[in-house]
Amino acid sequence: MVEIPAAAVELAELLAVVVGAGAASTIGVLLEQFGLSAASAGDLVLAAWAVGMGLLALYIGVVALGYEQAIPRIQRLAAGE
Repeated sequence: MVEIPAAAVELAELLAVVVGAGAASTIGVLLEQFGLSAASAGDLVLAAWAVGMGLLALYIGVVALGYEQAIPRIQRLAAGE
C-alpha cells in the first residue's frame, strides 16, 4: 500500500475546507441578494426564507468553516506542525 505524506493529506483537507467555505459564502451572498429582490417585489415570505438561509450559509462559510477550521489549519501548517 502506498503511504501518503501527512503534509499532503493536511494540504488536501485545507483545500477542501477553503473551497467549501468559499462555496458556502458565495451561496449565502446570492441568497441574500435574492431575498432583497423578493422583498422589493413584495413577496415577503420568500424574502424572509431567502434571507434566513443566506445568513445560515454565510455563518457556515465564514465562521464554521473559515474561522474555526481554515485559519487554525493554516496556522498549524505555517508553524510547521
